[in-house]
Amino acid sequence: MREDFITLAERELGEVASLLETEFCDDGLVFHHLRNGVIYLLKAIADEYNLDHEGIENIDDLVSLIENKTTVQFPEFIQTILDIEEISIPDGCSTSICYDPEMYGDILDAVEMLKEFIEKEIESM
Repeated sequence: MREDFITLAERELGEVASLLETEFCDDGLVFHHLRNGVIYLLKAIADEYNLDHEGIENIDDLVSLIENKTTVQFPEFIQTILDIEEISIPDGCSTSICYDPEMYGDILDAVEMLKEFIEKEIESM
């Protein structure tokens, strides 16, 4: 099942890359796919540790579960990852304003670091 979560995460992150290449990006959709990709990555490592993550669809809760039930301690970039949850909370506004590319850069870098971190953790098991 771990491979399924990795595949799903890669698909979601591929959607992010496609959206960011468009002339007018939909930030809500970008953050939706980023959030989903991160959740799938976290579920992949939770699966590797046989953690019960059924019904957990929140980045913060998954990070807490993994850190509290395993020896995994996420590096500092996890704070940027946790910010995705707050940024992507729907507020009922249908307006889409593209964020500063540097902001996307920080978040995208953190997500890529998370992906690499999780892959290394899984490989080392």
